[in-house]
Amino acid sequence: MVACICILASGSSNGGSDLGSSIGYLIFITPLSFLLWYRPIYNGYMKEQALYYYLYFFFGGFHLIFSIYMIIGIPSTGSAGLIQTIQAFTKPSLASAIVGTVATVGWVVQGVGLAFYYRQIWAHHKAAGHSMEKAKTELATHGAKAYFTRG
Repeated sequence: MVACICILASGSSNGGSDLGSSIGYLIFITPLSFLLWYRPIYNGYMKEQALYYYLYFFFGGFHLIFSIYMIIGIPSTGSAGLIQTIQAFTKPSLASAIVGTVATVGWVVQGVGLAFYYRQIWAHHKAAGHSMEKAKTELATHGAKAYFTRG
């Protein structure tokens, strides 16, 4: 969001929509990432149930794709990735270019880390013997209620 503020301040024609989108991402992505990929993997490790692993793989995969999307940095999408940073370097707006570089490097580090952990969790999931059939059985037995309760 800070990088998008700098892009707006540098006079980019898409700065307003970038800032608005980044605020939307901050408001919605933060709680959704907790509920849709952090909590399922926590419960997956805690309860060793296949259903939680598959929830994580589904939503964690979307988060990985979202990270790639943010690294690219398409204008007017709320990201200050590569495209936005290169545009800032071609203009005389060095401050927004530096902040955009920091944001891009942050997204790259986060994306690489997420891919590493995704691979590690996949290996653990396979070593534990979880399968889609086991996940279907758990869903039929416990239902969605198990996701919202402890134990």
